Amino acid sequence: MADSTSTNDSANQPANEARKHSSSSSSGGGGGGGGSAAVAKQRAHIDYLMKNIEKPIDLPAIASKRPAIKPPPDIVLNVRGSSAGAGSSDFHTYRELRRKENLRVKLMEADAAEDLVARTFSKELNSLKRQDDEKTAKNRAKRLKRNKSKTKSSSTKKVDDST
Repeated sequence: MADSTSTNDSANQPANEARKHSSSSSSGGGGGGGGSAAVAKQRAHIDYLMKNIEKPIDLPAIASKRPAIKPPPDIVLNVRGSSAGAGSSDFHTYRELRRKENLRVKLMEADAAEDLVARTFSKELNSLKRQDDEKTAKNRAKRLKRNKSKTKSSSTKKVDDST
């Protein structure tokens, strides 16, 4: 009789777990009011994904740290010849174009500074690596010389002992 209940329990295990999760989320013991629907929705989504483990998941791309700006236009169509005929919106248009250009220049300068830092770091790293390799080579030569003299002296001792 114990066997039949244990097999029955194992057969109903997913259903029991679902009831257990739903009762704990509906009791409000988790994180306060209003969050249980979001938790249930997320759990359902995870369960759906776990049913199809072999199916690849498309993850959204990570947003760039840099703001996306357009390159300056090649041809500006609404060029004013003088400020005498300027309308009320022309200053705002000018101000927006100036802001975009200043942002573009600022980003170019930041890229140049970042590149300079990367180059100096790389140069310093290469210098330290070269110094480390030279020191290692020097120590290797000393070690080989010491081992060579040890083997030479031990071989002469063996020759002396045998005679």
